[in-house]
Amino acid sequence: LEDIISRCRDKAENNLFSILLCSLTDIQIEKLESLFQIYEETKITKLAWLKDIPGKANPESFMSICKKVEVIASMGLGTINVSHINRNRFLQLARLGENYDAYDFSRFELEKRYSLLIAFLVNHHQYLIDQLIEINDRILASIKRKGTRDSQEQLKEKGKLATKKLEHYASLIDALHFAKDNDSNPFDEIERIMPWEDLVQDGEEAKKITGNKNHGYLEMVRNKANYLRRYTPMLLRTLSFKATPAANPVLMALTQLTDLHNSGKRKIPADTSTDFVSKKWKSLVRPEEGKIDRSYYELVAFTELKNNIRSGDISVEGSMIHRNIDDYLVDLSACIDSETIPDTFEDYLKDREIILDLQLQFYSTVDKRISRANLKKLEKVTPSEAEIYRKKLYSIIPKIRLSDLLIEVDSWTNFSQEFSHDSTGKPPSEQERKIIFAALLGLGMNIGLEKMAQSTPGISYSQLANAKQWRFYKEALTRAQSVLVNYQLKLPVADFWGEGKTTASDGMRVPVGVSALKSDVNPHYKSMEKGATMIRSINDRHTTHHIEVASTNTREATHTLDGLLYHETDLDIEEHFTDTNGYSDQVFGMTALLGFDFEPRIRNIKKSQLFSIKSPSYYPNLSEDISGKINVKIIEENYDEIKRIAYSIQTGKVSSSLLLGKLGSYARKNRVALALRELGRIEKSIFMIDYITDSELRRRITHGLNKTEAINALARELFFGRRGKFMERDIRRQLQSASALNVLINAISIWNAVYLQAAYNYLVKIDPEVTKYMKHVSPINWEHITFLGEYKFDLLSIPKHLRELNIKNK
Repeated sequence: LEDIISRCRDKAENNLFSILLCSLTDIQIEKLESLFQIYEETKITKLAWLKDIPGKANPESFMSICKKVEVIASMGLGTINVSHINRNRFLQLARLGENYDAYDFSRFELEKRYSLLIAFLVNHHQYLIDQLIEINDRILASIKRKGTRDSQEQLKEKGKLATKKLEHYASLIDALHFAKDNDSNPFDEIERIMPWEDLVQDGEEAKKITGNKNHGYLEMVRNKANYLRRYTPMLLRTLSFKATPAANPVLMALTQLTDLHNSGKRKIPADTSTDFVSKKWKSLVRPEEGKIDRSYYELVAFTELKNNIRSGDISVEGSMIHRNIDDYLVDLSACIDSETIPDTFEDYLKDREIILDLQLQFYSTVDKRISRANLKKLEKVTPSEAEIYRKKLYSIIPKIRLSDLLIEVDSWTNFSQEFSHDSTGKPPSEQERKIIFAALLGLGMNIGLEKMAQSTPGISYSQLANAKQWRFYKEALTRAQSVLVNYQLKLPVADFWGEGKTTASDGMRVPVGVSALKSDVNPHYKSMEKGATMIRSINDRHTTHHIEVASTNTREATHTLDGLLYHETDLDIEEHFTDTNGYSDQVFGMTALLGFDFEPRIRNIKKSQLFSIKSPSYYPNLSEDISGKINVKIIEENYDEIKRIAYSIQTGKVSSSLLLGKLGSYARKNRVALALRELGRIEKSIFMIDYITDSELRRRITHGLNKTEAINALARELFFGRRGKFMERDIRRQLQSASALNVLINAISIWNAVYLQAAYNYLVKIDPEVTKYMKHVSPINWEHITFLGEYKFDLLSIPKHLRELNIKNK
């Protein structure tokens, strides 16, 4: 059977290679071969140079990536049609191509060599273009931050100066008042207070304070145009854009700058259009009739390019992230047979209109002491006896080293078999299993592979690095995570904690200790250290089924749906909790269309808004609660597009975080984004009334989020190496560590659950009362687990049965 599978696999692979190579020319082959030559500038192969991505957002990094984009573009691989190749299979080939070095490629047959290179280069080209957009965004953001700081400092200085002038003004009034009362010469009285020359100078200084218009940060950063010129000509030469009619003036401005650069001219013609410039900045760009300030023109043009890419009005050719939104969506004709998405606008509205009306009528009759303004913090209902029984149970459970725990959990679940080799597909051997366990600890505990090798007898750094490269790819880590989650689902003891139908998600900030494009300073944290966020989804049976890493300033709401849709487990999720950062109006709308009950904990609910489909005047008792009327018309006009978005997310055509991120950043004029927001407001209003009036619902939400906090606490305890900081530049490598951490968390939860079951079976015979408190006893506990020390992986040391409980003398 293995031989048959192997032959079928080889045949399918050869067919795939033939598709990729059928249109390859001799010139393209020559250019592919040139990648294995030493690149003169760096003394490494061109292939290695292409893979090296700088971590800093500066002109030098931008120019370096532009050169890489040009090298790949010169090969003309965009003419190769890969649309009929399965997307996941193509990405696997690209990943293999990224992992192999020049020596590896030299050992392959030509068909395999060129096919893997093509897949890698096509995918890498898209990635590099997105990196260019990211760097440009961050450079412009840093310019804005500097200008804002300088503007604020200037305002402070103006404030001090204005205070002084007001004091002078008050003194002048007193002098004039005295002169009038005493019939004296007012000029003499003024001279006694301030010499005439000083008064004139004071007036000139006052004009400077009151005469300047507030142009915001831009007027403070005119000199930064020179900084932009270090890379923007290359930006315009390397990247191609397409615009909606609304954004055409921005592209015209970029064309003007390209012509200016190519001609070597310094001045922008006076008749050049400035339609793309906002009213606020018009006087800076065109300070006087017949003159355009080139520096401000450039600053505004590239700022508007950034804004319009973000808003979806400009797409970037060759990009993965910044394409036209239509490219991500299935055709409307394909949006059929969804069990959750209503087929028509009328189908959606008929139920929601009735439900929202009933909710508002109910809320209008509720005692006003139960209102948004009067929500009180919930009292704790966990009985004190629960902690007593928790301690009793865990005192019975044996102590264990984390390395032994992994081996024992693997003996129950075989999760290590999911770490098949990315190239050969072979599962790990017995010796390779030890290496996998060691690599899991090195990555998941953030120790690093070098220190892990030093702490693990018989396992070398090169073995760990090889496992990380070839066995710790995203799909393998996801499969291992899923095996553990599914195992926990079947444990009887987990029935005390939930049915596996309720989930929650929360972000955990992690500092980044190296220069990385996706790391940011978050003003909400006291630390000014840059960081990223692990966004973790957990379920009510105390395992974690999904993990993502995002920039620390990314709205967590954009990732909420990913954990509901892409967990690849047997969880049957019906209900999802998040904290305030995890929700938005659009997420409310999308979760409803996809069939989930979305129930966030809403901070500062006094400021949250209720909306009605009927006129707000229909609910006179709620005049202070209803903020406005739902724009039903815009939902109706755009419902087909909303349905395409929901169906594309539901079927996996595109990730929800990518689409919701784009929709969330779109300008107010984007009608699809506005329509989804209005639909979400219907769902949010229905939920909010339940949230305000039902204390048991709020308690359930809090209880669910407490489980995420407990798992995040364990995650911080485990992720202690290198002071708890990510030391990888690439967000994909950060995700690798975060996913390994998730596997460790689930292994601990399962081991504890199994031994809690054994401890419960023993204790319930002596003290039946323990059953009442088991729902309060979490498997997220680590006091009895040793994380530190020398790590040994003796696969033969695992007992055939469970370890003995600590029941002597108890």
